[in-house]
Amino acid sequence: MNFRVLPKGYRYAGTLDFMRSRAQMKAVLILSLGLVIVPVIGGLLLVPVGPSWRLMASRWYMWPGLGLALVAYIPLHELTHGVSMYALSGVRPKYGLKLPYAYAGSTVWFDRKFHVITALAPVVLWGVALQIAIAMLPPEWFWPLWIVQISNLSGSAGDMYTVWALMRMKGDLLIQDTGVRMRIMKKAE
Repeated sequence: MNFRVLPKGYRYAGTLDFMRSRAQMKAVLILSLGLVIVPVIGGLLLVPVGPSWRLMASRWYMWPGLGLALVAYIPLHELTHGVSMYALSGVRPKYGLKLPYAYAGSTVWFDRKFHVITALAPVVLWGVALQIAIAMLPPEWFWPLWIVQISNLSGSAGDMYTVWALMRMKGDLLIQDTGVRMRIMKKAE
């Protein structure tokens, strides 16, 4: 459920602000780093780098292609947030960049379930698409695609942190995610 205007009977329950809260920014940074290190180690244990390296060394255009994929992923990630926000609310989202974050935001108040859907949409959608590509292409394509998958995971650290924080809160919540700041309201009991 979502609302264009905050309904009566809700009171302030908290804020997630990755620009102003050093503690939250640090937690997201540490989570992001972990979401790079663990998949790299897992990938190294599962698939040797050599075949991918030889493929990329023999096709010079793959290097700029990988760079382009990593850069293109950022707006695709935010577009996925925005499309899910729009699909669930009918309100056009706003997009922006406040370094170090790109964002999609909305003035709509989403309930916890809908906010979780919009938060996790990119990591789930692109994660599944990349895993399908990894499974369908020859093994030497693993590392170029796995690097994009790692970017997908680590780039979703703020989204995962938000979902974790919201799941820890009790009660009927409404969340307004304007991009890098989320206001959380709880229904008064």
